[in-house]
Amino acid sequence: MTKRLSTLVTYTSRVQATLTTMIQISFKTEDIKFAHLATVYSLGSPGNSAEEIERMKDIRDLLKSDINKATSTISLSNADIIKLGAALNGVINELKQFAIGDGRSMVPEFSQTVQALFPETKTSPSFAMDLIESPVKLKQRLSININDAYQAIEQAQQNPEKTEPRWKFWKKTST
Repeated sequence: MTKRLSTLVTYTSRVQATLTTMIQISFKTEDIKFAHLATVYSLGSPGNSAEEIERMKDIRDLLKSDINKATSTISLSNADIIKLGAALNGVINELKQFAIGDGRSMVPEFSQTVQALFPETKTSPSFAMDLIESPVKLKQRLSININDAYQAIEQAQQNPEKTEPRWKFWKKTST
């Protein structure tokens, strides 16, 4: 039982370390807005843990402060990269919905953020269809990082470190 527990603790620690390994990602001017929009989408989507919400808020705030800069470099964990990739897929779909739905979105704050980042969409929501190419290209550029993140997590889950417990409470020590 203790060996299993020790292996489980080691396994959990290794997976957690893999999830929190930080990778520097740089975004170009046009990509910063869509990465920011992806964090808004992610925050508005259900199923986030409290920790994920806090992390996405931090990333959103970092990107928001860099919106008018030429580049933005931030540190993302493997879990953040995967979450951002999934959120970019959501942004692509939600931009289509925004254009078709006359500027409405089911995701909280999404419509307001699109209109703030792209003022043309206030008067012409169909302009959002012209924006879709950019998050698609960003997702393609991030695809290597996303695949690496998935592989790192998968490898950590498949290869837990096998260590012996430091002590065995059921055995008497010889003194």
